[in-house]
Amino acid sequence: MAERTILLLVDSLGLSGKTKSLVDLAIHLAPQAYRPVVASLSGEASPLADRLKAAGIRVELLGLPGGFRPGTLLRLARLIREVEAEIVHCFNARPILLGAVAARLTGRPAIGSLSAFACQVPDREYVYLPQPLATTNRRQVYRNRVGCALVKFLVTVSPALGTRFFQYNGLPARKLRTIPYGIDVGLFQRYSTEDIANYRAAIGIPADQIVIGSVGRLVEEKDYPTQIRAFATAVRRIPNLRMALAGDGPLRTSLEELACSLGVADRIHFIGHCNTVALFMRTLDIFVLGSKFETFGIALLEAKAAGLAAVATNIHEIPEILSYGKSGCLIPAQNPDAMADAFVALATKPELRHALGKRALAEAVDRHSLEAMVRGYKQLYAEVLG
Repeated sequence: MAERTILLLVDSLGLSGKTKSLVDLAIHLAPQAYRPVVASLSGEASPLADRLKAAGIRVELLGLPGGFRPGTLLRLARLIREVEAEIVHCFNARPILLGAVAARLTGRPAIGSLSAFACQVPDREYVYLPQPLATTNRRQVYRNRVGCALVKFLVTVSPALGTRFFQYNGLPARKLRTIPYGIDVGLFQRYSTEDIANYRAAIGIPADQIVIGSVGRLVEEKDYPTQIRAFATAVRRIPNLRMALAGDGPLRTSLEELACSLGVADRIHFIGHCNTVALFMRTLDIFVLGSKFETFGIALLEAKAAGLAAVATNIHEIPEILSYGKSGCLIPAQNPDAMADAFVALATKPELRHALGKRALAEAVDRHSLEAMVRGYKQLYAEVLG
């Protein structure tokens, strides 16, 4: 069977859950079935663009100006014809609008995918927002309606997010499809006991310690101060606890100072930027996501792929990811005492910890695997192409 070309259009290839998902999809579309071409409206180079090129995938960094311009539409239409795209797959609002119009100009079908953040709408109170919502006024609602009218289907990463977005914007439910982000579960399961022991030793954690950890940017929405305070409380009850934090950000200095003031600086390991997230995850015993704002946490999916018991805040779509408490512990946000109690419960009850981790891994394989995501999009492409 001849390859069918899919043009994947995105606003930029900066690092995010949306772009990581796009890159994984492009790389894992099977040869002899679909040939991906990735186009970014931005002209900026990025490590994700380099990863695509290393995999032999054509990448176009278009460097197009903002706004809805005729020249932009013509440039996209020329690219669609040049690569002989049979579907234009657009990611998020602006690419959906521009890409779908350009697809219409060339007689090609288009589909859209929305990131978890793009689906957030002002139908509820937010304790904290890291940036303005993408839909806050009638003009943006009208843009979403036009975009939805131009595409065959609009994909969201969870049923709850999709339902909220469609209802708020008054979109036809028949166009909604759900395909969750996908994680390479095999990558998280390939490490041996020796690999894990060596990594723990390399970051200075003794073998007999129970390690609680996180992966993420050290920014306000992740609420690491609550996590560190909870850890300090738990350590007073269980002395053989350690915490490892992979990631960097503007709050690192203040978090290190907080750890010192609480007397736990020698038990918290700030790893910094981590290129071996899968191995880091496998060194943990308990994963924690203490965010006060979190749309659809990729790190939580990775923790499930690592088979970890998780403690996470009961906000936004996190309960859906943890099957409403069946594959992890849900606690109130900004509550260090509740978090400390969860740490102690999992640290002192290994049978509970292992049962939650086993359930989490099974769900990762079934619902969150990279194979499941790619299979979902292949089925959608086949439906569009008839």
